[in-house]
Formats: sequence, C-alpha cells, structure tokens
Amino acid sequence: MSGHERTVMHRVLNIPELLDMVFSFLEPPSNAVNARVCRRWSEIALDALWKDVRDLELLFGLLAPLRISGGKDGYLEFERMPDSSDWKRFDRYTKRVRRVEYDALGCKIPLHKSVFDDVARTRTRLDILPNMHTLHWKASLELAVMFMHKAIKNFAVYLPELNEISPRPFFEDVSTRMPNLTSLDIRTNIPVQRIENEMVNLFQQLPKIQKVTFPRYYFTTRIAEVLSKLENLGVVEFQYLDYQGSGDVQDVIPFVPSFTEGAFPALWDHSMAVSFDDAARFLDIPFSPTNLTMLYLDSYMIESPFAIRKLLNVISENCQLLTFLALVSLRDAGSPSLPEPQSDTSHPDHAITVNTLKPLFKLPNLTSLELVHQFPLALNSEDIRLFAVSWPSIRSLMLNTEPAHLTKSNLTLHDLLPFAQHCTKLRHLGLFIDSRLPTSEQPSTPSSSSTSSAVPNSTPAVQFKSLERLSMGVSLIDDENAVTLFLSQILPLNCQIDSGITWDETLPVHPGISSVVQDRCMLWLKVSELLPVLTKLRAEERARTRAMEMELEDLRMRTKVLNDSASIGVRLDISSCVMI
Repeated sequence: MSGHERTVMHRVLNIPELLDMVFSFLEPPSNAVNARVCRRWSEIALDALWKDVRDLELLFGLLAPLRISGGKDGYLEFERMPDSSDWKRFDRYTKRVRRVEYDALGCKIPLHKSVFDDVARTRTRLDILPNMHTLHWKASLELAVMFMHKAIKNFAVYLPELNEISPRPFFEDVSTRMPNLTSLDIRTNIPVQRIENEMVNLFQQLPKIQKVTFPRYYFTTRIAEVLSKLENLGVVEFQYLDYQGSGDVQDVIPFVPSFTEGAFPALWDHSMAVSFDDAARFLDIPFSPTNLTMLYLDSYMIESPFAIRKLLNVISENCQLLTFLALVSLRDAGSPSLPEPQSDTSHPDHAITVNTLKPLFKLPNLTSLELVHQFPLALNSEDIRLFAVSWPSIRSLMLNTEPAHLTKSNLTLHDLLPFAQHCTKLRHLGLFIDSRLPTSEQPSTPSSSSTSSAVPNSTPAVQFKSLERLSMGVSLIDDENAVTLFLSQILPLNCQIDSGITWDETLPVHPGISSVVQDRCMLWLKVSELLPVLTKLRAEERARTRAMEMELEDLRMRTKVLNDSASIGVRLDISSCVMI
C-alpha cells in the first residue's frame, strides 16, 4: 500500500459518521476492542456499545462490582454500596444509553431487588439514564419506576397476574413520569375486563400517544371510545406472539362503541379482533375512522359468506384509501375435514365465491390482501384471471392458503400464470391449489387408480417478474419432482417457497388433519430445496437460447444480403462485416 493510499484510508477512518455506521453493524465484543484503539474511536465505539442495553448486569457492573449470592438459585447483588465517585465514572456511560430491555426471567442470573434499591438510594441525579427514549420491561413493576422520565417515548411492559392488586398506582406513575409517551405496548394475559377502568384512565392521561399495541381481545367498546379521542393516535394493533399475551374473547362481545365528532382524526393503521358484523358496524357508524390505509380484522367465529360480503361492502364504501386489508376468520381443525362446499351442496352457506369478494375491486389503492377462512374459496380459473386483471399493481396477495377443510381445491398450478402475466409488481403470492390436477392448457386424464401429476413440462409463455415468495399453505401435492419442474419455468431466481399452517394454537387439531398437513409440508419442503438449482438451470438455458437466436438472426441477415447482392449481379465479401 502506497503512502498516498494510507493517507486516504486514514482520513476515511477518521470520519465520525462513517465510523458510527460501521460500528453499528458490529457485535459488542468487536466494539469493545474498537473502544481501545484511540480516543477518537473510543467515543464512537462506546456510543455503539451502550446504545442498546439488553443486560442490566453489564450496565450496573460499571457502577460497582457485582457478586453471586443466594446459593443454588443464585442472584446478583453489589459487593459494596456505590458511592459518589462511582456515579461520576458511571455518568460517562449512562448518557450513551438510548434503549433498555430487561427480562428478569430471561436472565441466567437475575439481579436481586437490593441492586435496584441501592441504585435508587445512592443516585446523584433523578434521571439515571437521561437520554434513554425506549424502555422494555418484564420484571417487578415497581422496579421500573426509577428508569422513568419525561424523555422516554416508547414503553413496552409486561403486566403479571396481579391477583387483587390494582395496577392503578403503576399506571399513574407511567402517565406522570412519562407524559410524552408516543408508543405504548401492553403485554399480558390478564383479561382486559379486570383492568379496563385503569386502562381507560391511563389513556386519558397520555394525549401524545401515536401507537398502541395490545394483546388479542383488548380493543373493547370502552377502550375504542377512549382511544377515539386521542388526536395523535395513528396505529392501534394487536400481536399473536406469545410474549404479547392474550385477553378473553368474551370481553369484546358485544362490541358496540359510539363516537363523537372528530373521532380518530389521525388513525391510519388499525387491527382488532371482533366479529365481522361488529367490524362492519364499527366502520359504518357516524364518525368512524375515515383515513385508514391499513386494516387487519380477526374474527373469533367462522364467518359466513353473507357476513364477509356485508363487511366488504362497508369497507369499499368507507375505506377508499386502503392499501392493505386482511380478513381472518376462525379456523377449527378439531374434527376430520368434511367435503368442501363447492363440491357438497349440504354446505352452500360456506361457499365464498367471486361474487362474495367483488366489492374488493372497488378499492382502487389496494396493494396487499389476505383472506383466511375455514373452507377453501370457491373460485375457478376464470375467477383467478379476474383477480389478476383487476389488480395489476397488487404487491401481496394471500387467498386462503391454509383452510382447515383441505381435501379439495378447484385451482391448479396453471392458475399461477395469470398473476405472472398481469401482476408485474407482485412480490408475495399465496394460493390453495391441487397440484395433482390436469390443467386446461394441456388436458390430461389421470389414471383412475393413481393421482399422478399431470403437470405439463413445456415452458409457459410467461414468468413472474418480481415474485420473492410463493406460499402454498396446505396445498395438495403428491409428486414434488413434477411440481418443481413446472415452477422452475415461471419463478424468478431466489424466489422462496413456503408452506404450513398458522392456525390458532389454543384450539385442538385433529390427528388425521395434522398428519396430512405434515406430509404435504414435507413434499413442499422438497420442492423448495430442489427449486433453486432447477431455476438457475432454466435461466442458463434461456440465456443460451437467446444467444443462439441472436446468432441465427445474424446468419439470416448475412444470407439475405448475399442473396440480394447476387440478384443484382454484385459479389460481396461479408466475412468481416458486422451486422447492426
């Protein structure tokens, strides 16, 4: 390396913004080493090292030495009481902390309560982490209080079973000590009915809230009414994750809020777990939210096509700005799968046809749609083509990939092609198909004694342009090789295939259904493993074919020139000519 190159590198490695970007991608041990390189690097590396604290043991260990006590079930406590000199040294690190996450149950060796008492008793300033803006807490609620201050914007807290103890004192600390909260994440398994009064009072004291995250079944009538009055609230959501917890479905029955003028002035992203009839009423009553661009609805019951059509009519009339819509109906796989409604007239009330879904076409801005239901959608190839033609700008489309009744589908692999042809921006597609069925493009009659695949081997006329993920759910399959050969012709490189279920884990699953799902997922997994190699080979074949076609065209042009010249009596030597 020349001296000039060394000088340039030295200048580059002394740009603070560049160093901060590089250090942000490194692991803590690497930044600990960087902090000892030089003074300039030390400050930037320490900022990166202590920006996000997930282990309070390491942070408090900078204040005073910690030791293990308590015998077999050990815990950590200070060897000595921190003094003013310790706090003076500790301040060098506390100002760097932006985010703290503490999970007492997730620690290998938990901190004893005395550690928090010693910190609170000896601190030299009220805000021990003055620049912290995010606090995630899963431990004794009273211990979180000393970390609260007015600069905190994001707060996530797990509420343990409180028995007869009211959370009101803790909520009062939250609203008083963190009045500028913009994001509140409540995680608990306590039914909301037990703490609803306290929750309502809390939100009345947090006017700057912009985002609220709940457990499932927490968006009750009273909660909806109090949230409707928050001027800055833009996002209301719930999560299915285990750590988020879940409430009691009975708490959202009935769901009959009423609003005053100016309700939900800023709400644009909304999720709630209520019946579709209640959701339709919520979106259609006076002063309901009108600026929604994202809507996620999860029903606790198996919804009828009538209820779905009614809801979609309301949505198409009142939510014209929607770009994302998810309608999730309960799936119950506790009994053996019955014949599907499109083939069994005894279940006509469950047949979700294209007419049920037609109001969706009135949403001009929709780019993401997810439908989930107990029964397969009663769609055919023409219906699928209608979907593809109607939504050329769709980016994500999930059409009930994992119904609990999973023995029949009218759709085949060739029903993927309309989306490849018309939806050039599509990145995620999910269908419930029967990959064993013969296709209309290449009719075939499967043997009566076998369900062997009738997938054609000829190259389809179209390929997906932007598809990144293809979700097959519990789609029927028995020949992974034939399916892989077909998909390798239409999918782009690096497109991922997934399968499986996301059914409510609190409900039992029939062993027969579980076995079928497992067998199908194993075959789809084999497809996902074989597909990258075959797709790459297909791409190389297409590249060679294009090269040969160009060479052939060049030869044709040369031949034409020779023939034209010969016809007028001119002899040309074109061996060195370049045809353009």
